[in-house]
Amino acid sequence: MLRGRARGAALVLLALLGRSAGAVEYRLQVTHLDYRVFAAYEEPSTAPFRATAPMRRLEAVLDQRQFSTNAVIPGREVQLLDDPGYGGTVPARLAIVPATRDQAWTTIVWEGHPGDPVAFVVKSDMVAWQEVWAVAANPEGTLRRLSLGGPALFGVCRREVPEVSQAFLATATEQGTFAQWLGQTAPAQDGLSLVVGSRRPSIFTRPDWVYVVITPPPEPRTFKLVLGWKDHNDRGTRGRVLR
Repeated sequence: MLRGRARGAALVLLALLGRSAGAVEYRLQVTHLDYRVFAAYEEPSTAPFRATAPMRRLEAVLDQRQFSTNAVIPGREVQLLDDPGYGGTVPARLAIVPATRDQAWTTIVWEGHPGDPVAFVVKSDMVAWQEVWAVAANPEGTLRRLSLGGPALFGVCRREVPEVSQAFLATATEQGTFAQWLGQTAPAQDGLSLVVGSRRPSIFTRPDWVYVVITPPPEPRTFKLVLGWKDHNDRGTRGRVLR
């Protein structure tokens, strides 16, 4: 958590980000919930298995700072991936403002050029809430649940957020095929591509990672990502209550 002087310093850093010619300011906001808290905010959907349920109420309480930050799972970091194997560029200016006691979102602000992809990873070394169980994002502008999982039976359905082994993604990065694979498996939705790197069978000691690749549009935009995590020791929502 970032408080007091540290939070003020981060905000000053954002204010000092100068704008170079032709550059645009973009934002990525991320927060983390127990999957049961996540599910409590799902709205009715006609889609099969509620795979694309809208989550407008959750988006509203997060944006309006009405969400109890006690419900936000700690220990998750968002890092820029500067390895060219991920297909991203390195922004000239980037700042990260972690979630605080007054703000549930962790916000990444960067200055970039339209069409220049930027890659991030959401990771944790905390041995708790190990598995990504649900994902919501705003590819069309409104927060909704995205379909998550491995290959569907008989290849009938393509998941919006594929889940594959971390070892596979590491190999693809080393061989320079990550970007090509992602483009074929999880085509960008309004500039946003996501993939979960599963840490199984060692999930009890090595939590999942989430890769985020953003190809920004011509205009400034805020991308939002909510991750619902499952704890295999079943800590549940104990100590993380809703207002």
